[in-house]
Amino acid sequence: MKISKLTPRGFCKGVTYAIHVINKAIENKDLKRPIYILGNIVHNKNIVQTFKSKGIITLEGPSRVSMLEKIKEGTVIFTAHGVSDEVRDLASKKGLDVIDATCKDVTRTHNLIKDKLNEGYKVLFYGKLNHPETEGVLGISREITLIEDNTNINILPVSSDKMIITNQTTMSYLDLIKKYEELKKVYPQLELMDEVCSATRKRQEAVINAITYDLIIVVGDKLSNNTRMLKEIASKKTNAIQVETIKDLKDYDLTSYKNIAITAGASTPMAILEEIVYNLENSTNNYISNINPDDFLKG
Repeated sequence: MKISKLTPRGFCKGVTYAIHVINKAIENKDLKRPIYILGNIVHNKNIVQTFKSKGIITLEGPSRVSMLEKIKEGTVIFTAHGVSDEVRDLASKKGLDVIDATCKDVTRTHNLIKDKLNEGYKVLFYGKLNHPETEGVLGISREITLIEDNTNINILPVSSDKMIITNQTTMSYLDLIKKYEELKKVYPQLELMDEVCSATRKRQEAVINAITYDLIIVVGDKLSNNTRMLKEIASKKTNAIQVETIKDLKDYDLTSYKNIAITAGASTPMAILEEIVYNLENSTNNYISNINPDDFLKG
């Protein structure tokens, strides 16, 4: 069995930044306690659990506003996925200390959308309903129209001489182009503002360009959209499976595969990836995890 590790691997810059921000918050004794996060800081439960063990409280709820309403005092951290101005205003009114871990790519998308709305554009946003990044974008304005894979583009309640489509940063750029081309037939004036982040795009390109493999293993959390996109792209090329940790490999018989490629989502700790590679290369078959929790915070 030959194992090949696709590049890039490890944390993207947004995940690295978010982890750095929280570690600094834990060290800062002047911050108001408790320290809360509005949802998962990134979509990897191992990272979330490690911060929980350090006293960070991750809130859950149907929306960021509903989560924020649970907090009476302390510090709130906005996740890498970004939040709407409504959430920022509410945190300020509640007198909370605020730490913003929003990925800079997401911030750029927010600013782009605001600029285009001010210029009189109708904005279409290609994303996943209930994903925190999409929630934050839709909170910018009620004039933004969400486009999903199953959206009937022939009956959209929007039309204008000036229209753009942009996207959740973790979407498949191939799917984005396909959706744009479909919409362009209905709205010839539509402009594309491609906001797929570089980390997501490079990982997708590596899978697209992977050849001769009879299996691609995608490592990452089930909640991670960029990991799901990698799995979908890989499945169109060859056999593909998605695992979160070494323990998930117990569900698969890999003995028939001779040439395996491994890739990972942008929020997958390097320790998880390397542990899987080590077990496969050495044919240990015990699949026991011995990772120190702090190693989950290392890209």
